[in-house]
Amino acid sequence: MKILTIGGKDYKIEFSFEAAEYKDCVDQIFKVISGSYIMKNGPAEEDEKISMAAAFLNGTADMISDIPKLTITALYAGLLENSPVENEQAARNLFKQFVKENPDDERASFWGMYYFLRDCMEEDGFFKLTGLDKAMAQMEEAAKKAEEAAEEGQKSKSGKIPQDRKRKSTSTK
Repeated sequence: MKILTIGGKDYKIEFSFEAAEYKDCVDQIFKVISGSYIMKNGPAEEDEKISMAAAFLNGTADMISDIPKLTITALYAGLLENSPVENEQAARNLFKQFVKENPDDERASFWGMYYFLRDCMEEDGFFKLTGLDKAMAQMEEAAKKAEEAAEEGQKSKSGKIPQDRKRKSTSTK
């Protein structure tokens, strides 16, 4: 739990049960930490024309453009437990006021506040409570296995010559 002082009032930010039950927050945070922004723009099939570099750039651009919305959603979720406000618009107004009051604070930007809130989530056990930590571990393990299988497939393919491409042997005996 951390404190944000806005307009002379202390607001407790905590990512506990109320935040974990706020679907929009969990959904948006998962998309950022899982890298799904990149995957949604990636090639669906091997012969698709979009390159991984283009998918990475497009996904990163999507993620960056969503950070302001995510920051407000996460701030609202963090306020729910101890300092609830009416809705995300009220959380947005608080953030706007915080930025005006603290222009030199590193949290006085969407990215700065996002990192502050993400650190709060980690400290408060939000990732464990929501299961995001286990989901990420499972995704990493599945990706690792898929990569190993792909490498193994490449090794087994490269050592074989298709029979229809072999030169016919001609005997001179």
